[in-house]
Amino acid sequence: MTLQAGIAGLRGTVDQQGGNLNPATLLSYAQGFGVWVKQTYPRPTVVLGRDGRNSAVMVADVVRAGLASVGCRVVDLGLTLTPTVQFTLSHEADCHAGVMVTASHNPPQWNGLKFLNHQGFFLSTADWQALETCRRELHAPELPLDQVPAVVTAPEAFTAHQNAVLRMLPTGAIQARRFRVALDACNSGAVLWQGFLQALGCEVVACHTELHGYFSREPEPLPAHLTTLQRLVRTAHCDLGFAADPDGDRLVLVDERGEAVNEEHTVVLCAWERLSRHPNGTLVVNTVTTHALETAYPGVKIVRTAVGEMNVVAGVQTHQAILGGEGSGGIIVPQVHLARDGMGAMGLILSLLASTGRSLSALIQDIPPWRSVKCKLALAGDSGEPLRTLFRRWREALPPLTIQNQYIRLGASEAHIRLEFAGNGLTLHTHIPPADTHTTQAHHPELAHLWQRFDPDQVTVDMTDGIKLSTPNAWFSLRPSNTEPILRLMGEYRA
Repeated sequence: MTLQAGIAGLRGTVDQQGGNLNPATLLSYAQGFGVWVKQTYPRPTVVLGRDGRNSAVMVADVVRAGLASVGCRVVDLGLTLTPTVQFTLSHEADCHAGVMVTASHNPPQWNGLKFLNHQGFFLSTADWQALETCRRELHAPELPLDQVPAVVTAPEAFTAHQNAVLRMLPTGAIQARRFRVALDACNSGAVLWQGFLQALGCEVVACHTELHGYFSREPEPLPAHLTTLQRLVRTAHCDLGFAADPDGDRLVLVDERGEAVNEEHTVVLCAWERLSRHPNGTLVVNTVTTHALETAYPGVKIVRTAVGEMNVVAGVQTHQAILGGEGSGGIIVPQVHLARDGMGAMGLILSLLASTGRSLSALIQDIPPWRSVKCKLALAGDSGEPLRTLFRRWREALPPLTIQNQYIRLGASEAHIRLEFAGNGLTLHTHIPPADTHTTQAHHPELAHLWQRFDPDQVTVDMTDGIKLSTPNAWFSLRPSNTEPILRLMGEYRA
């Protein structure tokens, strides 16, 4: 499996195939990152955390050794959450960078490294390129063993993060409701959320808390993967259920009836809570987050950025927003810190339930009915990077657009893409010289509905990230993934 490397970090499989995430590759990235950090901080402290997957301990061992070998002092948080590593960096002046060992929602055979700067932010494109240069030209210092910095632990890191979330919540009002909450911890760092929920007066009924190195369900917290949590909510008569991904930066919900909630609705509900307290606030989301936000909050300023946490964070900073988010369930609560944080999102959902006195299903009924369409198109070879290059060129000069019948073509004869809709199927043809034409297909049970709602006479084109074509009642986006060798097709139609 080809390594995926870029602003979202490094990901790959940990099998015995060539070009994978092997110890030599991990060591080179850890040492290269350490050397890069030392360009700014001669005696740096790097915060290290890991998720619960089976390979994470081994990967963390290699990373810890690589960082120490080039002169970095390591603060090892052990099993933790990406938002906790980020919170520690943003609140501890003597911590200069961070690494989280995780492949986020990727399957168990994957692992990876998320690299963070002194603010707890993902690296910019320029910083990532500088890191890659350090790695390629690595001349690691040969430190005598007695000069290798010590590795220390910080057991209080999660408690500090938890307390910061609690401080921004109406804890008394939430505690008074005495919610019964089901939690799916995905056999990873979200087991720590149990203490947070208990501090809010919740009775917690948990599943998938065993830390055996494997995932008892698919790690991406999509509604289709939450059958155990749904059953637990119903049988234990819970008020709602929370589901995490392995590194705790995303949150998906199950209502009191045991119905899985569209992951896009997490950001709409969190925005509801924030706007109830800051009615003139600004929201920042990425280009493919649900358009239910504009429909639900017509007078609110909503800014859309490219996909990727660092892009949303930059937007939150620029516009001094009260909330940032992504439709995948990643919520940024600036009052706590500038990072996607599942624990912060949980707090906002419980605050909304407490303040309204309504059930989660009743709140969902008030969200404007936009239906999501999300599917993946496999890429041939290394065709992802040529597509990114083409899209960047088109961002500077919008190419010709042709739409007729069930056919969309974007580009000129020398380089173009063509989309053909047929029922619930989609065929994508790409032609980017000097490469040959590539064809790939995808299916989704609601693609036909999306196309029926798509009005060819009222199309706007947005090249902020990939290609986004929008009409009043339907839109879709096509963009190369930052974390997998695929194209993501994401869209919605007004139901």
